[in-house]
Amino acid sequence: MGQYFKSIYFGDYPSEDSKEKSITLAFNEPEAPYYTKIKGLSSEELRELIGIKSYKQLVLFAEKEERSLNQVVKRLIKKNLNEFSIINPKDVTFVNSKSIPFQRWYPFIEGYSPEFVKSLINNYCKKVACIYDPFVGTGTTIFAADKLNVKTVYSEINPLLQFLIQTKIKILKSSSAMRKQLSDKVNQIAGQVIERIENFEEDKYLKESYNLIFGSSKYFESSVLSQLLRLRSFIDIVKLEDELLADTITIAVLAALIPVSFLKKAGDVRFKTKKELEKEKVELENFLPNKLKEIANDILNLEFVLKTTPEMILANAKNIDLVNDLEIDAVITSPPYLNGTNYFRNTKLELWFLRYIQLENDLRFFRDQALTSGINDVKKDTSGNSGTDIMTKNQLLNDTIVKLHKKSYDQRIPIMAKSYFEEMYAIFSKLREHLKDRAKILIDIGDSIFANVHIKTDDILIELLAALGYELNEKKLLRKRRSRNKEVLSQTLLVLEFKKSTYTPEKKQKIQIFNLGNWEHFKNNLPYQKLPYSKRNWGHPLHSLCSYQGKLKASIAHHLVKTFVPENGSVLDPFSGVGTIPFEAALNGRKPYGFDISIPAYYISTAKISIHKKNECLNYIQQIAEFIEQNGCTKEELNEAKHFGFNKKLAEYYEEKTLKEILLARRFLKLNYPKNPSRMLVISSLLHILHGNRPYALSRRSHPIVPYAPQGEFVYKSLIKNLTEKVERALQVELPLNFISGKIYNQDSTSIWPQEINNLDAVITSPPFFDSTRFYLANWIRIWFSGWSENDFKYQINSYIEERQKKDFTIYESIFRQSRERLKRGGVCVLHLGKSVKCDMAEELKKVSKRWFNIVDLFVENVEHCESHGIRDKGTVTSHQYLVLQ
Repeated sequence: MGQYFKSIYFGDYPSEDSKEKSITLAFNEPEAPYYTKIKGLSSEELRELIGIKSYKQLVLFAEKEERSLNQVVKRLIKKNLNEFSIINPKDVTFVNSKSIPFQRWYPFIEGYSPEFVKSLINNYCKKVACIYDPFVGTGTTIFAADKLNVKTVYSEINPLLQFLIQTKIKILKSSSAMRKQLSDKVNQIAGQVIERIENFEEDKYLKESYNLIFGSSKYFESSVLSQLLRLRSFIDIVKLEDELLADTITIAVLAALIPVSFLKKAGDVRFKTKKELEKEKVELENFLPNKLKEIANDILNLEFVLKTTPEMILANAKNIDLVNDLEIDAVITSPPYLNGTNYFRNTKLELWFLRYIQLENDLRFFRDQALTSGINDVKKDTSGNSGTDIMTKNQLLNDTIVKLHKKSYDQRIPIMAKSYFEEMYAIFSKLREHLKDRAKILIDIGDSIFANVHIKTDDILIELLAALGYELNEKKLLRKRRSRNKEVLSQTLLVLEFKKSTYTPEKKQKIQIFNLGNWEHFKNNLPYQKLPYSKRNWGHPLHSLCSYQGKLKASIAHHLVKTFVPENGSVLDPFSGVGTIPFEAALNGRKPYGFDISIPAYYISTAKISIHKKNECLNYIQQIAEFIEQNGCTKEELNEAKHFGFNKKLAEYYEEKTLKEILLARRFLKLNYPKNPSRMLVISSLLHILHGNRPYALSRRSHPIVPYAPQGEFVYKSLIKNLTEKVERALQVELPLNFISGKIYNQDSTSIWPQEINNLDAVITSPPFFDSTRFYLANWIRIWFSGWSENDFKYQINSYIEERQKKDFTIYESIFRQSRERLKRGGVCVLHLGKSVKCDMAEELKKVSKRWFNIVDLFVENVEHCESHGIRDKGTVTSHQYLVLQ
């Protein structure tokens, strides 16, 4: 029979040697299950479990019971484990997850273990069909619930954690053959990664954002920072061929960032001390390959296959009322504790590497959206936003806030505490409409101490939630904790039940930002088909800054903006192309935002919606001229021009000297990418003159929109001369007095949106039609000039939505979800779509959008009569559809 041993330390044990101040418990084989449950507990946790704090008390109790110390302690352990909790206190922290395959990939100390979640489901929610976690973190609830075949919906505001979850879901959805392949690739890269990144250049955009965000702060040795910037470039190249492999490598790099930096996670992230830097030095060359091998091994040996389809319904749980048709059986969550932790600052390096923060204020935008749980989350208007006077709801809270006002060393502390409970109250108030009757609510929560004032978070929440119809079934102590000033705090499980009979849904007030009468006028009159709007060249001259295949008619954009965006309002176009909708918004006094994945489209649209400085434009042209004059083309550049192209090879479009000037200008652009709107105006003008049928075009005679095979003589045309003339023509054009500059982002609209994009009046967009011409091929010379190589045309296309939507329209889910969250209450989402024999886009997107939007209208216009602008392939679109959602 085997035996198992566990020691318990007592400070008053009669021994001078501190190492011997303990008693040792012996468990035999039948007692092994009890040993298993307590083997990871500290002495303090064991003393808490048996209810005896000192050795003296234990001796007296044993004498009274007439039993040995060993017998008494084991009996108390068995009794209290059965009576109070079968949860291992180590499971309610990240401690056990550090060694669990899959969980250990990225250490998130605020998390808990899968075993904890499974024990909650097994003990309180055995027959549930759908669980919601409003603060899902790294996704422990999702994956633990799935193992029990329970579907989850979730929210998570930190995009780092969103990325980790989404990558894990993709891996768990993969077949065993795909996992084997992925594991092999990760293992292979583990052995080569440090050597391979030496062949890559530093990512200049990431380096620039590092300086913008962190300023003079130094978080890495220069050599380590250089390696990380090269890793970013390396991962971007891998992503062109294998997105899941690139994301998996990224997780390993994210796990490495803090260990190889000058920082340390100890509660909050802080700088390492001099001694820690010497003692705990971690080399990227060792850490990263080992982490990659660990991940590869886990992928290969994971027997876990995802049974359900977890759904991210919103980033921010505060907006839970914006979702439609949820039927939630249970809520399992661990909200941020009211402990002053700055969750976004603690992940700032990871957010930087993922490009989710690019400017100094971006962290502030994130904190403003998050649940107020730290001092740095507090801003002037933080408290009271929910519209609820929380102080009248709870006497304990009221007394606590009064004490905090008297004793706090920082006036933000009482505001923070009040705001925390206001926001939690608002979340659980809004959540009620989605809960089934007798839904279970399981909240893992901790109390706090600020300025020596004990904030009894659990008790305050119990009373607040009782007022909303949540009845307390059980309050269970999970473990004792220590505050920073060594005060004893607790981690508690609240088990509540929601009684639907106590809930009377509030009538939602219909907020209408746009005028329905204006929309009726739009449909009935089609104003863009009437003079002067029907003219081919109607609109501001800068609409023609650069030709571009698939551009929306300026007159349609004009009337959509005027119809749906109020004066001084704001609008986003997630597929902005060359900025037609944002530019019309800017011209009409509305604040415009836009996204486009295409680099030339990004340059052109930014140039349109901005004010320019003539001297900056001319200086940039002068720099290009000097670069052309002082440099010669390489063999590789000339060889590429001879062998690369689609309708014809590049060299067939240009006279030899003109071609060399274009190749050198392209190299200049790679080395000196435009950092302001004036420079983007120059590049946009250069893109426009690359091909066409007018005298200003640098090519032989072709088409100004699509570079059809060139014709005519090879005639030298000066790049600098033609470029200067084009830019000066653009600078002479005046903008209206009410013009409002905006911002365009070069990004995939299906990925996480910048936090600056918020409080919008409208989202108006015209996504690529289902079977439209491929923009990346129709604009291939302009895209090539902006930096694409032949390989990019093979692999980058996979990230374009016109390709992705042919496989699955659910790629639009993130667009609708983020649109819903970034719009004002009453804001509208308008999509200009194309209907063809192959696909009814409006019907497909109605299905995808229904989780977040209600349909206001669908208007269909026949467009078979429309002109082709000399383009041979118009596609098969027969009708334009206007889908209006709110």
